[in-house]
Amino acid sequence: MSTASLRTCVGCRIVAPPDQLVRVTMEETPHGPRAVADPHRRLGGRGAWVHATRQCVEQAIRRRALNRSFRAAVSTDDLAERLRVLLPAQEDEHKESESEDHGKPMSAGR
Repeated sequence: MSTASLRTCVGCRIVAPPDQLVRVTMEETPHGPRAVADPHRRLGGRGAWVHATRQCVEQAIRRRALNRSFRAAVSTDDLAERLRVLLPAQEDEHKESESEDHGKPMSAGR
């Protein structure tokens, strides 16, 4: 993938290709705007990108990153659990990529 198609996770702030992240968008409900997962990337409107891990989603909620992304106060009730059910395999992949990027020194490959 080209560098132009990289996205930043609003939870951990790690830059990754879109296929490693889940798009989250806002939907209007009778109770106000709500953040929803958009795994097929077809819903309209502003989007935010996050790893499908409880840690990244909870960090994004705690930092109010989704509210800033959507420029509105959105309900994030059970978003972490909904994302985890959608893509449970990505959680393990994200942990592995973090250790590769941050925990190991560069080697000469010998």
